[in-house]
Amino acid sequence: MEILSKTIKKLTEEEYQQLLQDVSGKKKNKPYLVLETTRQREVEDSEMMEILQVNPSAYYTLKSRLNSKIASILSKKVQNPIQTLMDEVSRVPAHLFGNNREFSVRALRELEKQLSEYDLNAELILVYKTLAQLHLYTDEYEMYETKFNKHVAFSLAVSKAEGLFFRFIKKLGVYQLNGQESDLEEVIMMKRELSNICELYDSHRLFVLYNVARIYYLCNVPHKLDGLKARELEIEAVLQKMSQIFESYPMDTFYQNIKCITDMLYFEYYVRTTNIVRADYYLQRIHQQLPDLTEKHMLNFFVVQFLRSKIMKFQTDGNLDHLQFYADKLEKYCDIDAEETYHYISVKKYLAVVKFYQRDYQGAARKINELRNQMSLKQFLYTDIDAKLFQALQYCILGDDSLCMQIISSLKRQIREQDTEYESSRYFMKILKTALKPADYRRKIKRITEMWTEFEALNKGTFPVLSYVKADENVLRKMSNPIKD
Repeated sequence: MEILSKTIKKLTEEEYQQLLQDVSGKKKNKPYLVLETTRQREVEDSEMMEILQVNPSAYYTLKSRLNSKIASILSKKVQNPIQTLMDEVSRVPAHLFGNNREFSVRALRELEKQLSEYDLNAELILVYKTLAQLHLYTDEYEMYETKFNKHVAFSLAVSKAEGLFFRFIKKLGVYQLNGQESDLEEVIMMKRELSNICELYDSHRLFVLYNVARIYYLCNVPHKLDGLKARELEIEAVLQKMSQIFESYPMDTFYQNIKCITDMLYFEYYVRTTNIVRADYYLQRIHQQLPDLTEKHMLNFFVVQFLRSKIMKFQTDGNLDHLQFYADKLEKYCDIDAEETYHYISVKKYLAVVKFYQRDYQGAARKINELRNQMSLKQFLYTDIDAKLFQALQYCILGDDSLCMQIISSLKRQIREQDTEYESSRYFMKILKTALKPADYRRKIKRITEMWTEFEALNKGTFPVLSYVKADENVLRKMSNPIKD
């Protein structure tokens, strides 16, 4: 019911009424009742079965058929601006049997120009194959056969680059969860392989794929951050060229769906180089597009990176309005499955951080607890430790000493065998235990403040824990106060 509910609630009123008409004809039948009830409120499967007066088997059959019907209807509404060109491609084989060879050749050559312009290599293969066959008895046969073979190789290269690109962003997410050198080596290897493919061909599509990957790489791999400011002119030139490519191909479905990425890359870059004025400009542009972006599943990585960058920006400017913008709608409209571990964990963490800075410590603890209950984080040790420390901090502030100590005990067992890379985590646990001990309030707050300064000095590794937590006077007082609010 959750997937159906999310889908229905995303629709505009006009889209929903059309769906209702297509599915039920607006007759008050069982599909009508499911749609109307789900649209109006949250409802459990058990309650829906009572409303429909059906048994579980009949209900799940109905729901399955309804989901399939809705998917079929909505899939037809997906915008595909290049459809006209694709319709021409679908007619290419028929040109072999046309009753006017010269007309067929002229039409195919015109189509060749358009497909070449859009870098549509798989479609060009079919065109060259057909042109070669039409020129079987002429001197031009070899030319078209050569073009056919060349574009088969080119198409395979583009297909490989696209696969590398998506594997790259997936692995970069895993690296950010774990901080493992082995994951970083894979990220570097895939980026290098993508670069090698792009050097072989002059292709605007390969240029886009490589440079999106490269900028995310530069902004998220620690050993590249030091030289990031010096690359400003270079990165701006690349992003300007990318924007020009998107504008030049208005019918390209891929480009028209990812053109927002240039703003996100600008924002990512300027946050990493602490140019907050420039970052704010692109933040406002992205905020205007966010409702549309969060509804597109394939953009989840880019949305998540944007949320991570918003948290980083908050550490510099403390602008809570910018940090919390759209947070209340994110879970409703962002379609992220728990199997997308990096995306799922990052969104939950972002929502918890927003709650923390809204001083809703109970809400922050609840979000992290939901994450830990819904997904095992053991395979991501760094993220697991960070999440537990953040949750323990909330319990410390709330005065729930038993839950705080329970997490501390679990963490001590977890990192007992680990190297010194988790020294800052061990030290933060000492801060929490100091905060829990009865002591003179003034002495305690002085001690906690001193310890926090020491923690920040110690917490300088590649992946520092709680780097998103700003310990202002309010937080330190709440941690130190023996009479919890």
